Amino acid sequence: MLFIGEYRSTGAADSMARPRKEAKETALKNTSASVFPASFMTAVDASAPRASQVYTIMRRAIIEMILPPGSIINERAICEELGVSRTPLREALIKLNDEALVKIVPNSGTFVSRIVLETVFEGQLVRHALEMKLVRLAAIRMTADAERQFDFNMYQQRRLAQDCDYEQFYELDEAFHALIAEVGSSPRVWRIVHSAKAQLDRVRRLAFPMPSHLDIILSEHDAILTGLKLHDPDRAGVAMEGHLDRVFESIRTLVSEQKDLFSAEAESTLDNYLSWLREK
Repeated sequence: MLFIGEYRSTGAADSMARPRKEAKETALKNTSASVFPASFMTAVDASAPRASQVYTIMRRAIIEMILPPGSIINERAICEELGVSRTPLREALIKLNDEALVKIVPNSGTFVSRIVLETVFEGQLVRHALEMKLVRLAAIRMTADAERQFDFNMYQQRRLAQDCDYEQFYELDEAFHALIAEVGSSPRVWRIVHSAKAQLDRVRRLAFPMPSHLDIILSEHDAILTGLKLHDPDRAGVAMEGHLDRVFESIRTLVSEQKDLFSAEAESTLDNYLSWLREK
């Protein structure tokens, strides 16, 4: 793809640095292909804040590995494809930088960050703390209308799992958890979770093609939904905890099989964190 010039780190101090000339030449080489797949493209609404729309597209592209770790962001090409100026794109990149999804290197460019497990675990802590409370509240506050929404979501999940449509399955997975937050509290709380788990989401999405992974997610979602329908906070909570904690199995497999996507200290960080969990 036109904006990707794979970058290899040469040292810790300037792990994402790259000479301006080389980065510019790489960006200019590929001007014929599209930056984003057609499924990502929706018209940018001029009446709505453009930066937030660009942020949503960019974040999704990073999580879906359309923009893989280590790749350079070709700002000019992205602006041309989205039909926006540099200002909303740069505002979006600042927000993505705050979420550790990109690294802005002065005088060199902006690069997609490699996956840093320390940040992944921070997101997991926030997600676990809030979603465990949310699912218990949702079990108490469950309504017939919410039950219908969950049932339809699960129907769609099963259909997409059969088709191995990982991209759309991820969107429905997110919608399932967002609905729990909405029933248990409000969409505002989900936005807090969503922002905190950016790095975690890359790991979750990477795991989808693993053998039987979608079937396991479906089973876990069914168990959570059963607890919600029974208005049983304890049952829903136990199901949610098992669902959230299983991410550690996925991380170990991914770190072993796709080391190039992670920062250099990934294995030691994982071992230390799992050791801490066992002692807890």
